[in-house]
Amino acid sequence: MTSRSLDLLTAGAPAAPALLEGPRVVTRGQARAITEETARFLGDDRKKLVMVENPRSLPGALACLAALRAGHAVLPVEAVTPDDIRVHVERLRPDILVGPTCAAAVDVRAGYGRPEAAPHIGAVRRVDSSPGPDLAGELALVARTSGSTSGGRLVRLSYDNLASNAASIGTATGIRTSDVAATSLRTDHSFGLSLFTSHLAAGAAVGLLTAAPSSARFWAGARSVGATCVGLVPSTVRFLLRSPDSLAELSSLRTLLVAGGPASPEELRRLRRHARSVYYMYGQTEATARMTCLDPEAAAEHEGSVGTPVPGGRVEIRGRDGSRLPDGRLGEVYYQGANVMLGYARSRADLALPDVTGDTLRTGDLGLVEGGMLYLQGRVDRQVKVLGQRVNLDAVEATATAVLGGIATAAVQPAPDEVFLYVEGGPEHLERLRGPYLAHLGVPRGSLRLRTTARLPRTSSGKIKYTAVGGTATP
Repeated sequence: MTSRSLDLLTAGAPAAPALLEGPRVVTRGQARAITEETARFLGDDRKKLVMVENPRSLPGALACLAALRAGHAVLPVEAVTPDDIRVHVERLRPDILVGPTCAAAVDVRAGYGRPEAAPHIGAVRRVDSSPGPDLAGELALVARTSGSTSGGRLVRLSYDNLASNAASIGTATGIRTSDVAATSLRTDHSFGLSLFTSHLAAGAAVGLLTAAPSSARFWAGARSVGATCVGLVPSTVRFLLRSPDSLAELSSLRTLLVAGGPASPEELRRLRRHARSVYYMYGQTEATARMTCLDPEAAAEHEGSVGTPVPGGRVEIRGRDGSRLPDGRLGEVYYQGANVMLGYARSRADLALPDVTGDTLRTGDLGLVEGGMLYLQGRVDRQVKVLGQRVNLDAVEATATAVLGGIATAAVQPAPDEVFLYVEGGPEHLERLRGPYLAHLGVPRGSLRLRTTARLPRTSSGKIKYTAVGGTATP
């Protein structure tokens, strides 16, 4: 049966910490009282879309928890500007705007009333009249994909999506009530959001930090809140592996979670030398967050794998005709589970739609299953034809990055029968690739163009932004 609200604070003792920000500690009992009061302020006359600025702040986190508990839907937004806010307002027409930038970005001509000062959550503005169709009863959250090959999409998630994935991740990674997760990632994207929801749902605490884990300020904050768990994307892992001071911080953590893109076996091996328990995970926003998990005890035996499905999930490999393929055969990864999204959204009207996906997600990723373990081989839409030969651009990148000892690369096809491989750094890297390894990149002879670039463009979650690759490259 579909639930119509979500209370992430039911587990754990009332005196146990729930949210920590600087020296302030909000217990689970205090958080429940605050969110109950805030839920009343938000109102229960009808279901609302509540846009919350900076959910990694204490007011933002409390606003999200209160909205979910009251049965409203949340649109979390981070690093916003007034222009960002106006785009969201025009596109989705939130009923309530929470946060100082949100409140200041619109005026009465946009159909919102004057700012109010709300207890615990700060500045608030409400829409003056109903913005359109009622929201779907099961809608809990609107999340954004990272947009590595496009501008990103809006994903509709239900209360059951959030609850089931939080429980699955809690079980897969062994979250304890004594744990404290540091918010090392944006919570308006799925990986950071799942760190927040899974720890609170398991009765653990969340330390609210906004600094990047590549900074000394983040690790000072993590120490101050007593963090036992941190989540990292692969690009940050590569930074830490080049920073002895940052690597030293990992020994104090009980668990380290890595997701958000491909990490090489070598990078994960090096990381495991410095961290006690490294969980490598694979997921998509369309499945709320994470779909598989490689347990630390299985990591050495199954290098290169992203593990097994999280509890309640199921993975199938299917061919081009949609038929299921046997173990060992490469095909498209399909995922089934209660965490699969309701569907996408482009406008406010789409938020009224029911579930249009069922429990099955066509991921667009290529992979195979061996011994119950899933191995990914790139994206379906990153397969191109070059001189009649099929080329997997992700495989080209993986091979080149391995040859270069972890140096980031990006392969794109800007024109028929040509593949451009961009290498981060100087021209000395190109000389290494032009040696005997060139034939092993899988691109027909004469069709590969090598370029260097000072820095590859990336999304906010650290993935390469392929649509912007090549702007400052040199031969």
